[in-house]
Amino acid sequence: MSSVTEKIFLNDGPFLIKITDTTVDEQLTENASLRMILQWYERHIYRHLYLPLFQTESNTPIKCSHSDALLAAIELLYNLDPTNTNVHLSSTANLFPLKSYTLTQQTLLLTYESWSYTLRDLSTYSPYALDGCHLRLLFIIYQLLKTILFIHQRGLSCGPIQLTDIHINERYWIQLKPRFHSCLATIEFASDCSTLHNNNNVDDDYHNHSLSKPRSRTSSASFSSIPKQKPRISYLNDDSLVITTKISPRTTTILHSSVYHVEHRYETYCRTHIDIVELIKQWQLGHISNFDYLLILNALSGRKFHDPNNHLIFPWINDFTSSTSNLRDLSQSKYRLNKGDAQLDLTYNYYSSSLSSLTTNIVPHHLSEHLSSITYYVYKARRTEKRTLCDNVRSIWVPNEYPSSIGRLYFWTPEECIPEFFYDSSLFQSIHEDLPDLLVPDWCSSPEEFVEKHRQLLESREISENIHLWIDLIFGHKLTGESAVEAKNVCLPLVDHHEDLRNGGIVQLFLKPHPPRFLASTRQMIENSSLTPTTRHSTILDEEQTRKIRAPSAVSSSRSNESILLANELNDTFSHLDAIEQLLLLTSMSFGRLPSSSLNNQTSKFTSTFLHACQRDLQYFGVCLLELILLGKQHYISANSNGSQRLTTAKQLLDNNWHLIPIPFRTCLSLLLMDLTNENENNIQQQISNRAINVAFFLNRWTTPFPFPFYFEELYRFIHQFEQFDQQLLLNLTSIQQKQIHDNKFYLLLTQIPSLLLSLHTQQGHELLMPYILHGFRQPIYGIRCIYSLFNPIAIVLGPDESRRQLLTLIQSALNPDKTTIYHWRCFTRRFIIQLIARFNLTKFLQCFPILLIEACSGFKDEINLRIEIDDDSNNTTSDSNVETDDTSNERSDTLTPQDYDTSAFEANEDQQHSSNLLSDSSVESIIYLQIKLGPVLGCKYFGRHLLRMLALCYVDDEQLQLLSSDKNPFKSIRPIRGDLNAKKIIDCLLSLIQNYGEQIILLFYFPHLIETIRVANHRLTIRTESGLLSGIVFFKCILPYMSDSTLMTHLTDPIKNRIIHSSLSLLSSSAVHFPSFERARSICAYRILDVLFLLSLRLGYESTRLYMNDSIRAFFACFQSTHEPTDDTNRSRTTSITGSSTNRPNSPTSLSSHNTHASSIDGDEYCRITIDSITNSYKIDSPIKPRNSHNKQARSASHSLLTAPFMEDDSSSLSTTNTHTRESIQQEIDATFTSELACTAFVQFCRLCGDQHMNSLVTRNDTIYAWIAELTSKPDVMSRNDSISASDVLISIRDRDVRYQYTDENRFLRKNWLSYWEHEVGRSENAILSFKQIHLQSFIGHTNAVRSLCVLDDESTFISGGRDQKLLVWKVENQNDNATKVESRWSYSGYRKSVFAISFLESLRLAATCDGSVHILDPFRGQLVYRYTQSKETSAFAAMAAMPAPSTNILAATSDGIVRFLDVRTKALAYEWKTTLGAGGQVKTLAISPNAHAAVIGFTTGTVSVFDVRSGGILGTLKVPEGEVLKANFYSRSRFFTSSGDGSIFLWNTKELAQATPTLLKLHTDPAPFVLTTRSGEFIVATQTNKLCIYSNMKGVAQMDCQCTRLQSDNIKGTISSMALFPENRLLLFGSDNGNIELLC
Repeated sequence: MSSVTEKIFLNDGPFLIKITDTTVDEQLTENASLRMILQWYERHIYRHLYLPLFQTESNTPIKCSHSDALLAAIELLYNLDPTNTNVHLSSTANLFPLKSYTLTQQTLLLTYESWSYTLRDLSTYSPYALDGCHLRLLFIIYQLLKTILFIHQRGLSCGPIQLTDIHINERYWIQLKPRFHSCLATIEFASDCSTLHNNNNVDDDYHNHSLSKPRSRTSSASFSSIPKQKPRISYLNDDSLVITTKISPRTTTILHSSVYHVEHRYETYCRTHIDIVELIKQWQLGHISNFDYLLILNALSGRKFHDPNNHLIFPWINDFTSSTSNLRDLSQSKYRLNKGDAQLDLTYNYYSSSLSSLTTNIVPHHLSEHLSSITYYVYKARRTEKRTLCDNVRSIWVPNEYPSSIGRLYFWTPEECIPEFFYDSSLFQSIHEDLPDLLVPDWCSSPEEFVEKHRQLLESREISENIHLWIDLIFGHKLTGESAVEAKNVCLPLVDHHEDLRNGGIVQLFLKPHPPRFLASTRQMIENSSLTPTTRHSTILDEEQTRKIRAPSAVSSSRSNESILLANELNDTFSHLDAIEQLLLLTSMSFGRLPSSSLNNQTSKFTSTFLHACQRDLQYFGVCLLELILLGKQHYISANSNGSQRLTTAKQLLDNNWHLIPIPFRTCLSLLLMDLTNENENNIQQQISNRAINVAFFLNRWTTPFPFPFYFEELYRFIHQFEQFDQQLLLNLTSIQQKQIHDNKFYLLLTQIPSLLLSLHTQQGHELLMPYILHGFRQPIYGIRCIYSLFNPIAIVLGPDESRRQLLTLIQSALNPDKTTIYHWRCFTRRFIIQLIARFNLTKFLQCFPILLIEACSGFKDEINLRIEIDDDSNNTTSDSNVETDDTSNERSDTLTPQDYDTSAFEANEDQQHSSNLLSDSSVESIIYLQIKLGPVLGCKYFGRHLLRMLALCYVDDEQLQLLSSDKNPFKSIRPIRGDLNAKKIIDCLLSLIQNYGEQIILLFYFPHLIETIRVANHRLTIRTESGLLSGIVFFKCILPYMSDSTLMTHLTDPIKNRIIHSSLSLLSSSAVHFPSFERARSICAYRILDVLFLLSLRLGYESTRLYMNDSIRAFFACFQSTHEPTDDTNRSRTTSITGSSTNRPNSPTSLSSHNTHASSIDGDEYCRITIDSITNSYKIDSPIKPRNSHNKQARSASHSLLTAPFMEDDSSSLSTTNTHTRESIQQEIDATFTSELACTAFVQFCRLCGDQHMNSLVTRNDTIYAWIAELTSKPDVMSRNDSISASDVLISIRDRDVRYQYTDENRFLRKNWLSYWEHEVGRSENAILSFKQIHLQSFIGHTNAVRSLCVLDDESTFISGGRDQKLLVWKVENQNDNATKVESRWSYSGYRKSVFAISFLESLRLAATCDGSVHILDPFRGQLVYRYTQSKETSAFAAMAAMPAPSTNILAATSDGIVRFLDVRTKALAYEWKTTLGAGGQVKTLAISPNAHAAVIGFTTGTVSVFDVRSGGILGTLKVPEGEVLKANFYSRSRFFTSSGDGSIFLWNTKELAQATPTLLKLHTDPAPFVLTTRSGEFIVATQTNKLCIYSNMKGVAQMDCQCTRLQSDNIKGTISSMALFPENRLLLFGSDNGNIELLC
């Protein structure tokens, strides 16, 4: 929020408050007429609102000072708390918070907290925000009426409110700035102050006195071009100004104004009401210079000096190669002149193409802005600080990249000029040492001379003749419509229908072509410049043209001279008439009136009584409403007119633009702006409207002319309370008080949102509430609680499409928090995950959320931030020693009190839940559940792959390689490290796939990953591949127990030993490979391989180990041969710990971290990243950055995320090893890895596992190892270190289940056809073409007759079938270890009288709708009947049925004669019905609805296809297929559908081309093809009645279309196909046959 200051000048002398009350108290009766209601409203406002404020005794005048009256008004509107010095709030949230008020002897200074946008900004720069949602406009009106009512109830008047007085925020909540200098409606001056009545004042309609001083310089305009000369100001309609500039006739050069003078004059234009019609007239006559005229047009457009995003625009008028020639073509935009027509056409056509519509939502346009912020900074580069230029132009300061001269600047920029180049010579002078001054053209000697001549050129005849063409491009009719397209001037901000609030942009002032200047007047001024005072600037070009005209011709006769002069005069006369005609057309069409010849139209003043002041408030409310409507339709309306002028203009606008006023607002505007002005009417009804209409009249639901929805009052109460909480945060509050306010806001959202969502049953109604919901979701304090509690009811109401558009990104951000709170774990529970799948659909969930679940599963986000971050100055002064205590106190205060919330829902056993429900625990549970629920294909594709990637990230950076104590050993390893704690839960999720789907997951999924990981590490070792190697070895040990004995022995040699163990050992002992984490990672990998060898030995047993593990044991001890021969010193170093050895290494991470003060010098120099701009194809150099250090914790935390790109060091570390790591340093790593301790540990344990003698025969250096053992046993301090765990203890702790896992259930193991299907699908990409292999997976036996309909539910594991046996069955699809297994149904329903021919899933309510002539609504998940709708005997039975897409709760059912009935499942009643045929179309065969629920298609037996609008019932078109009846019709996109005919033809149609429908023939089959499906990737699956299946892909064109056809084998399908359905994600096909069987194939 920003501060706004208002100054009120106080008047001397007392006021008289005269009170007279002659009304009689009267109560309304229940049967009161509207007339009595209005009369009572009048008495009620007058008696109960006006009298108690001022009356002490009837007819007694009260005297008070001006300051006392103003203070009394402030106290009435604000709660002035003396203890609160920060801000004062009002009882209504629709008034500006009062920051401070200061009273002196002469002034009252008020400071408010305000927002950045006003209603005028909204209607001017973002009109589609109101046009696209009419309820927003209605709610703004409702808020404004509520605010006016609040002020009236306190006996005050609002004054002549304007749109600039009403501010608005991004949630479309308004706040009004009180007009205290005009709100005292019943106060009059005493007789001694009557002399002040004649002063002009903006609020003269409210008072007979002026509450401000006489008009000062800031309220009058000075429009002269020379400071010493005074302008002539003509007043039009009170305060309207027409500007006339006087120029000396003998002046041949222009004395340019100073910067202050021009900018001050411009500010005066912005504050002054200017009659634009008279302005154009005066400019045409030459009374106003081009420079001033362009300044005023910029002021009328709302542009501001020094605003880079909305700076003033002036034209470039020549290319500066000459002072008088090479003028610019002003009929074309500068962008068009620079880029050319071909480039602009290319841009426009690209965004018009269908390719652009698929990838971006940008509408066709030629240019984005006439003057961008970057160009503005380049223009002012010489006078702008380097930091600002680097922030806005380019991050690297390169002075040579800025144009060196004004000429190069002209050719460089495709955008328009700025006015500073016409008056400010300092713009050329540089303040930077390395950036030279901006050079002027050769025909100028100095910047001052250039500015002077540049200004003269602007006022020249040639420019004056064509400047109106440039005005059409920047401010006129060529901004929109066909004129803009022809001029290649379509601007993006005017056509993109943006709804975000802006306070600057392009404004269209004129709707018709701008008239030119009068040529006759211009030439006359030139010729008579020496005799008559000119009214325009004399220029060099004017003098040259004058000399040419006056120069006599020696060869021409006087007769020819006279004829030429006569012809010129006639041409100028006709052009003069053309200019007048254009002026009349422009003013009549754009402003609704003609130029006025009278300047003295005065309006009568209103009587100063409270009731009349309230009625006048309503008049100005009507004016604001009119401006709000018309400003959005590209009308110019002055923002600075006074009271009477505004009313007069508003009446004229209303009369001339009546056709543009929406019908719901016409009655109100007619009542306010026409009826209330006639005060002398005798008609009783007119008197009622004149005297008794008040704000309550417009808010009362029985009397208001506005179409306010019934829920506005409830919605307003909720939003008002919410905004009050936001205003309370402006007060000086402690952190506990702020926390309480946030808790109250959360409780308000929790209790009010569900009921409001049901009331706001339209999409536009939801748009009023959604900003507050999204605001609550984004809050860091209570946002996660709002998401968990409110997501499901909100998503149900919005539907999948709107939920994805508005909530998906926000939910993703909430599930990927920077700081985890004690509430985040709730959003990873199974309950919330199921809600995400149901509301976003499974496809979108699998695309967006598995990675977030897996990252949370790793445990890196388990660190809970107990301290709630609330801005409090007192918290900033807390010392470091008290941080721990503060965290504890904040943890307690964060627990909500029982009176605030439902403890059962939120705070029951909070401490216990917090200790047992970490983020990772909830994620692991959800991931395991989803892997079982989704099946083996989706489980491995969307979770298994990412889990393997995340497992490698668990060992990235040095912190994860720190050793753990003996009590924390999740994998029972000899050297447990911190990364094991994070990897444990990842591996648990990976092992669950093996437990559910068998060891084939290991052989076909995990082993290839491990082999590839080790191969990549051997090829190139980086930080990522190093962690991948370590994680692979750890994971390999974990999966060994899940392999059966036969499988283990089969794959023991290859790949277990050869490609995993031996490859890893060769990498560890290689003297040519450097490990990025030095000997720490190398040593840990060695110990983990030793763990694997121990586990294999335990699994194989004593004898098998001696037979099969000899080569692996020998390879392990062979690694010690690569070490140097031990000496006394090196022997001592071998006994040191890994951490200790690292500290003595100069290049180790520990040594680097211990010298943080010299980190910058150690890590190297800074580097700059160079990128290429995809739009301009230019190189961009970013700011210098430093490489990531080993101690950089922020970079380290980012390395544990799957969503971040790998660090650059991963690509460069291996390249730099040859330079920074010599063979000596690598040898030191090997020596520190294969130490005596490792050798002794391995040798002793292998002796126990396979015998001493056998080990002596395997190990060649056993004497050395025995010496090491003797030395280590003699040093018990070394063997008992805290960071070392005894290998014997580890082997003893291993149990049988750790060696071999016993499977409890093998029913879902992948075998036979299920294994073939899994192998086929798990390696394919998501967008791969559907490949049908006829692999039979399952048979579903339950129907005794033909299966007529199949419906797959959105969970990819359930489907419903209906058949001629009058029975409905619900099935569960799960993989089985034997594809010959017959699956039985989970639930059946047999309440039908005929065969079930249609089944649809109602997504909004999660119910199934079936039809057998009657409609049956079932709950397939609970197995119960919900509702049954049966037709009466007089009407036909239903012949087709379809469910409306979410969020609709309707079912469309069509009778055989073409009557479509809408059945509302929520209310269990018939909503309405429509007839969809114009004539006899036969019987209805099929019914389909478009995905956006805008259109529906009905197919008839006669081959007729009827397309109708679902929203209105109107028939969009009637189509006819060539031959045969329509068997099937369905949509495959929002506007495209297909039809399948009885002759086997399939046609593709477009609902947007129904007038000239030319269908595309997909394929003509020899047999009828009643079964047609479409996939997500746009493929068509067609099945004929002869069991032939065709899959069509590459649908860009019929000529390039691919088709694969096959005939279903009799072993898979017995009988004839009677129905077909598709599992889209699993790519499985269901076929129902006429014998009642259902087969699942892939």
